Amino acid sequence: MKSTLRYCISLLIVLLTISASAQIGNLRNAGRRILEQTAGGKTQEAEEKAAAEITGKPSGNDGNQGISLDDESFNIVFSPVPIDPHNPGVSTQSFTPGDHIYAVAYLPKAVKDYYQNVKPDARLNVEVFFYSVKISPYEWIKEPVKEQLVFSNMVISGDLINNKYLVIDLLPDPDNTTAYGTDGISYKKFGPKFDGPVAFAENLSQKLEPGENVIEVLVKCHYQEVASGRLMITGEDFAVYNDLAVRLNDLASGADAQSARLPKAERTDAAMERQMIAAVKGSNDWANKRLDATDVLRVNIHDADWHIRRHQISGAILHRYIRAAMAVRTQSGSCAYYIITFQEDYVGGKFQPMKYDGAGDKVMMECENVNK
Repeated sequence: MKSTLRYCISLLIVLLTISASAQIGNLRNAGRRILEQTAGGKTQEAEEKAAAEITGKPSGNDGNQGISLDDESFNIVFSPVPIDPHNPGVSTQSFTPGDHIYAVAYLPKAVKDYYQNVKPDARLNVEVFFYSVKISPYEWIKEPVKEQLVFSNMVISGDLINNKYLVIDLLPDPDNTTAYGTDGISYKKFGPKFDGPVAFAENLSQKLEPGENVIEVLVKCHYQEVASGRLMITGEDFAVYNDLAVRLNDLASGADAQSARLPKAERTDAAMERQMIAAVKGSNDWANKRLDATDVLRVNIHDADWHIRRHQISGAILHRYIRAAMAVRTQSGSCAYYIITFQEDYVGGKFQPMKYDGAGDKVMMECENVNK
């Protein structure tokens, strides 16, 4: 019995010794491969392969190699200069920081045909998306991975809705662009910044990585994908696009001011206009300069009549309100307008004196347009 036990223990020791020797041999072989490849200048690659043997994870990727910039389905052409949609020439797909980028998307049918019940004066929202396209580091993910960088709504109107193409300035030269101040093309403003190329440039300055960046541009009309294309931006520093965003925003603000007009008056009431001016000038927003205004130049009553607001449960009248567009002289001496709400509380069976209830965003305008 004792001899059998001694035999089993001896056998176990032998097996453990063989296993340990095998592991040591594997480690020595891995080390030898690293040393051999180090001599050939491939230290990092060897380390990655060795790490992959241990962890089972991929040893890295080949960057953006293997991502096609050309495909039969792509129908957007790109260029560093403005494109004639009727004679676009050869599409340019490789860019560096500081290059301007213009595009034309060619559609299977007219823009208006993607929407329902389109009237001649329609304003149609077209969505423009930017995606970063990358090769996955994992071998089992065969298709390139897309990450949304930014998107904007381009509003198309007038004769442009009849075209089977869309001229889209992506990162244009501020001195040569149709994005801002062009009839039929407009972008919304969010606070002090405009959508469109301003947003494109600002986001790319923050989100592009050093090296090669493959960007896919996708255009949607009424939620349908109607055009796409790819380009590559290669560089180490993309801060130039932030500077471009500032310049484009200044351009858009100027173009917006040139075209801005005071909203049409829906009601004429000189006595009410005087009450509105007194209410605004007596408000805290006027006193603390929240309203950028030193004088009131004109008042257009924006609503034809008062709106009554009632308690949700009892239905009792709480107050009534009315809005007006008020043109003002700003502290810098320029001109602007605000949409301002005025309110009269309902107390004791009657409405109380008018008071200022708040203002929307400031809209800059040329002073010569105040009385137009």
